[in-house]
Amino acid sequence: MTWSERVGALVLISVLAGCGRAPEGFLLRPLVGTKAYSVSQDEVPEGLSFAREPELADLEIDQERRPVVLTSPGVWRWRGEVPEEGARLHAGVQLLPAAWARAHTLKVSLIANEGGHDSSEVLDAARVLRVDDLRWIDLDADLSRWAGREITLEMFAEVEGLPADHAQDNLVAWGPVSLAAPPEEVKRPNILFILVDTMRRDHLTPYGYRRETTPEIQSRLALPGAVVEEAYSQAPWTLPSVVSFLTGRYPGELLSSDMTSFGIPDEVPPLPEMLAELGYQTGGFIANPSLHAGAGFGRGFRTFFAPPAEIEWMKKHADTVNAHAIPWLRAHQDRPFFAYVHYIDPHDPYENPDMDRFGGRSPFMPDYAGPVAGNWIHGIYNGNIQLENPARDVPYIRALYDSEVRYVDRHIGELLASLDPKVLANTLVVITADHGEELYDHGGWKHGQTLYDEQIHVPLILRWDGHIQPGTRLRGTVRLVDLVPTLMGVAGGKADPAWSGVDLLPALTGRGALPRRPAFAQHLTSGPLRAAAVLDRRKLILYNEREPFQPADPMQAHLFEVDAARFRRQELYDLGRDPGEKQGLAADPSARPLSEVIHQRLAPFLPGTRVVTDGALPGARLSGTITFQRAPQRWIPYFLGPADRVEMTGNRIDFELTAEPIDKGFRLEGDPGRVVAVTLSVDGRPVPADRAVAAGHLKVWTPGKQAVTRRPADPETERRLRSLGYIQ
Repeated sequence: MTWSERVGALVLISVLAGCGRAPEGFLLRPLVGTKAYSVSQDEVPEGLSFAREPELADLEIDQERRPVVLTSPGVWRWRGEVPEEGARLHAGVQLLPAAWARAHTLKVSLIANEGGHDSSEVLDAARVLRVDDLRWIDLDADLSRWAGREITLEMFAEVEGLPADHAQDNLVAWGPVSLAAPPEEVKRPNILFILVDTMRRDHLTPYGYRRETTPEIQSRLALPGAVVEEAYSQAPWTLPSVVSFLTGRYPGELLSSDMTSFGIPDEVPPLPEMLAELGYQTGGFIANPSLHAGAGFGRGFRTFFAPPAEIEWMKKHADTVNAHAIPWLRAHQDRPFFAYVHYIDPHDPYENPDMDRFGGRSPFMPDYAGPVAGNWIHGIYNGNIQLENPARDVPYIRALYDSEVRYVDRHIGELLASLDPKVLANTLVVITADHGEELYDHGGWKHGQTLYDEQIHVPLILRWDGHIQPGTRLRGTVRLVDLVPTLMGVAGGKADPAWSGVDLLPALTGRGALPRRPAFAQHLTSGPLRAAAVLDRRKLILYNEREPFQPADPMQAHLFEVDAARFRRQELYDLGRDPGEKQGLAADPSARPLSEVIHQRLAPFLPGTRVVTDGALPGARLSGTITFQRAPQRWIPYFLGPADRVEMTGNRIDFELTAEPIDKGFRLEGDPGRVVAVTLSVDGRPVPADRAVAAGHLKVWTPGKQAVTRRPADPETERRLRSLGYIQ
């Protein structure tokens, strides 16, 4: 067979091979890294061989960074025995970007040869890359016809247009390249973590939604796995939520109030980094442009795909993510892997290719005759677009959103179908959302502003064959911070006392009860502080309505106006009777434990000394003064009521507070030092100074020193948030 005939074959492929036999498969890069290959111009030795010395590198093409092996144009080979059952060859390839300045075509082919050129077989049709097609090309080939037999695999890469003085340079990047068969024996489980950005729990089939939006999630995950009924995100938008569930820490422990600094602190290990240290192959495939490598979201991922800071990437869909994630999964099925796949559907705009068949309309309401389109949502959110007929248009917006959920569901099915059944059987699959979406449930849109259930009550479904009983419905409060302890326990890692979550596996597998722990969330965007706690289907939301706030732009001003009109300072709900949070309850002593959770979780987030009511009988009037060593910089209301009064003169604070079932007060910024003097009266009756702060009336305290160094403001994060419309 001539060179040109061989090139008429297959694209990108590389064999991940090694010296000797391959009963359990081989990966190309580790063999090159350990120099388990030979350099030979003529003979074809057993194992891996190159015409010239290869090199190791990391290469980013089409927003995806891969570890690669660099070879010169021409051929390299592997000779060995094909695994007995289910053997597949996977290979990825590209040309170094600098080489495209001269080259104009890359042709790649793979030949299988069992006994000479007469028995050569091309494994795929020829693939050709041109200078205007700079993307990774990935190829899979079934080698089962040679099971148990020795063959030679020849990988060809022909570069046209390359000057002769560069023909021997290592310009062709192969990676990943693997020859593998599904493992016969059970090893450490793989972990596939699927995150669907902005996906509401109550719009999914497994949670009883009226539309069949997620048949793939239902059949492939919910029915053969466990549906967690009451899972809560720790923030209602992406950046703080992802920081939290990838570290197992509440976001307020790691983040400041400056959104442009949001990211994973350098000293805090994220989940992929910890799993990589345990020997897992790691791949991250992220569709949300706010999660960039510079903010720590690429840490631990050996292969990492994330889009640039361009608003047009918000219009990309699940097929783009799968084009990167599925080849990686196919190449890493023979050893423990951790894959994090983060889809952007159904984040706005509510558009996808399925709608093209219905004239751009939602398949769930194709006869809608109003003006609303999927790209209106951000304009409605920021107040630039007004709905002419909400009774007609709001149901259609919900249908648009549902069509996005249905679209991503189909691609999740494709992702799961790419796993060999034996591999899937040994894979813990987790699917959840970073947050939900407000669809005018409480008078607003999108996400990030409220802590109602449509934004923080998220889906959580887990499948692990042989460990989780099919059809399990896990009831009780669960937090996304519980995922790190759970997944690290599955992988054999050690628990970290710094984690805020608990291991859910005993409860999921029926070996133990679900720990009774409250869920906490805070909003972490513009506007006054708001926080929530949930336990036993009781939910408390606090809004710091008297906190000074000056909107920085028209969008913040609009959102502040909307929120001020709809929020109350305290909102208590019985979610069992009122899941839509429409009938708020009057605060009573039963809300106090939830209030304490909120104060405890806010402590590391808010600097300064707190002065709060502490268990005084509701309705009691507390008045007095507190004098500190030094004058604070300023005082800030901390969930104060409209009749409460606080004044600061130098180092003296005068106050009048009405006690409520929920503690409140004020906090002091700066370092006021110790308390010098206290006077207190309760309903006009003086309280001895030595009992004023210690006898169930007032509490004065300063949170301990911050244990984690928070990230500074990051220009790239700010640029991305601006480009995506989060800030103006």
